[in-house]
Amino acid sequence: MGREFYVERIEEYLEAIYDIQMEKKRAAKTSDLAKKLEVRPSSVTEMLLKLSERGYVEYRPYRGAVLTRKGEEVAKRIKRYHRIFEEFFSGFLGIEGSEAHRLSCELEHHVTDEIARKVCEIIASRCNICENCEFNMVSLSEAKPGRYLVVACPAVAESFGVVPDKKVIVREKGIEVDGEQIMVSEKLAAKIILERVSD
Repeated sequence: MGREFYVERIEEYLEAIYDIQMEKKRAAKTSDLAKKLEVRPSSVTEMLLKLSERGYVEYRPYRGAVLTRKGEEVAKRIKRYHRIFEEFFSGFLGIEGSEAHRLSCELEHHVTDEIARKVCEIIASRCNICENCEFNMVSLSEAKPGRYLVVACPAVAESFGVVPDKKVIVREKGIEVDGEQIMVSEKLAAKIILERVSD
């Protein structure tokens, strides 16, 4: 737990430095970071020295800290994770904005690229996080007729045979699973994520 907290703290600092650099177009000063992270200036100085030793920032006392390439990569990754989860919570699950933000802040430090990728698969059809999305996913409610592979779905869909990695056929009205035509509510159809496969 101690090491995990420490890594999370490092990431929070890098993210804060990145935000300040982008917003103010200058180095992040100790006072900026103390205010943003709600910590004492002496704690900021101590952390900036550690971040400098580890190669995450270039730090000069009284002038501030600037992210190195290594530090910027970490900060951008954490910010991307945050955007992915915020879109998932608010746009996909319909969770209220401030709660979606709070949850995303907690999760952004504890996920892997693989987890972020899986969430991206789910929200790919309705987000604009990346300039060029590598996923070709669509919800059942938005799918045009054709053959698809189920990527993700709520557990309730198992009752009519819709499970991840199952091949299905989307019809004008409903979905065909193992030769059986099934009508799915619009609410549930929005939560079933499909990937088009060749006929």
